[in-house]
Amino acid sequence: MRTTRFASATVALLLGLGSAFGAEEDFTKDVPKSADHPALKRLKDSIIVFYEKQNFAEQCIALEKVVFDYDGQKMLPFKQEIVEGPQTRILYRAPKNASTLEVLRQYQNDLKAAGFEVLFEGKGGPESMSTIDNGYGRFLENVYKNHGLPTDIYTPLSLNDDSRYAALRKSSGAGKTYVSIFAVSNTTWPNEFGGEKGQVLALVTITEQKGMADRMVKVSAAEMETSLTKSGRIALYGINFDFNKAEVKPDSGEALAEIGNLMKSDPALKVLIVGHTDSIGGFEMNKTLSQRRAEAVVSALTTSYGIAAQRLFPVGVSFAAPVESNESEEGRAKNRRVELVKIVEK
Repeated sequence: MRTTRFASATVALLLGLGSAFGAEEDFTKDVPKSADHPALKRLKDSIIVFYEKQNFAEQCIALEKVVFDYDGQKMLPFKQEIVEGPQTRILYRAPKNASTLEVLRQYQNDLKAAGFEVLFEGKGGPESMSTIDNGYGRFLENVYKNHGLPTDIYTPLSLNDDSRYAALRKSSGAGKTYVSIFAVSNTTWPNEFGGEKGQVLALVTITEQKGMADRMVKVSAAEMETSLTKSGRIALYGINFDFNKAEVKPDSGEALAEIGNLMKSDPALKVLIVGHTDSIGGFEMNKTLSQRRAEAVVSALTTSYGIAAQRLFPVGVSFAAPVESNESEEGRAKNRRVELVKIVEK
């Protein structure tokens, strides 16, 4: 669920009702259907100007400075955690006269009192002074934008060096809750968020690390055979990998077993094992990753299910064939898949 004022503003313009942010907009109130997260409070007189809640999403938790290598013209790897689970993003417009440092400290103090530990914190600024990146908004891009932050939120947040970041974590039983805070002084006025020039915007992301509920339909060997006969291909979602990894996870056994049954039922069948990824990380990196994942599936089928390697051909295509848009986590989840493509030789 995502709520902003953007949609109503667009309708107002189309209907010729004057300013999109005139009488139809009340910047003294939270956006509709939004609420504070139970894990933390808000600063007094803050307003929610953007709200997004997802059943399952990912967030990058930065644990050190993000650095671009000018000599090599590439981003250097940086220490991070990729957290997956139920997620809430809230963008607050902080009260007037609050600085980015004060906003960050207020949240930190409240969270530490609730049992959270600080994993990393830093500040933006000129390249020589920043402790989160080496300029040009690379921190916000690599930590947030590349992990699902909508463009209409990313752009206003990326236009000022006066920024602060903190990541915190709390362990409770078998689960962990991560909170990241990015506070930036608002220089784009007027904009969709109301307030005054220089007023602080605070992006708060709460991710509860836990497994995703399995909502994918298991595909039997018979169903695979039907699809291969009819359309020559079938997409499978039961073969799983950790983020940026190519080792087949143990919970993939059921899907692999059905592929094994399919191949044994038709000794003449040969297939491409095609690895597909989402677009996070760039095309070439995902090309290599998808190839390695396809090869890992072939290895599992030959080693554990006795299928001859000569019947299995691994191919990695990166994000060249999406089934949905990579702009949402739901779309990226559908794009991360393994497909079987029947080889017809005549």
